[in-house]
Amino acid sequence: MTYFCLDCEASGPIPPLFNLLSVGVTVVRENGGAYHVGDSFYVELQPVFPGFDEEAIAVCGLDVERLKRDGTEPREAMLRLAAWVREQNAPSTERPVFVGHNAVFDWSYIAYYYAHFELPNPFGYKGIDTKSLAMGRLGISWNETSKETLERVLALPAQDPAQVHRADYDAWYQALILKALLETSPGAGAP
Repeated sequence: MTYFCLDCEASGPIPPLFNLLSVGVTVVRENGGAYHVGDSFYVELQPVFPGFDEEAIAVCGLDVERLKRDGTEPREAMLRLAAWVREQNAPSTERPVFVGHNAVFDWSYIAYYYAHFELPNPFGYKGIDTKSLAMGRLGISWNETSKETLERVLALPAQDPAQVHRADYDAWYQALILKALLETSPGAGAP
C-alpha cells in the first residue's frame, strides 16, 4: 500500500473563499511489515480566489505577489500532482491513500481544487487523519495530537522551526509521524 502524506498551505481556512498556495507530499510505503519514507513532491500555485487572511499568510510565509507572478497555474499544478501520484503508486492497483495531519483541512482543499478544475481526484473521498490515528494507537486525547507532542511521544527528530509551515517540510514530517504510528502496536500506549 502507498500512503501519500500531504500538507497544504492556504490563504485562509476554506476553499473557495481562499486559495491553495502550496502542496507538499511525501510517500510512505510498507514492505515486509516495515514502513519506509520515500519520494516527495512540491508545488506552489497562483492564487485565483479573492480571499487572503493576513494571519494565514503570516503563518505560511509565502509571498502572494510572487505567487501571482511565478506560481504554477492551479489546473496544471493539480495535473502534475495527479501524474506524480500515479507514478509513485505504480504498479499497485490499490487506490493511493491520502494522509493528512488534520486531514479535513488538507483534503478539503485538494478535493475542491480537483472538482473546481473538473479533474479526477486521485485520492477519491477517503483518507487517513494522523491525529485520529494517534488517538487510537497511543490512547491519547485530541488535544495531545499536535506535531509537537507527537515529536516527543514518538521520539521523532526535532522539527526545524525555520521550515515548519512549508508544505514540503510538513509533509515529510507527517510521513515520519505516520511511519512511527503504523509501527506502534495498537493499544500500546505512548512509547
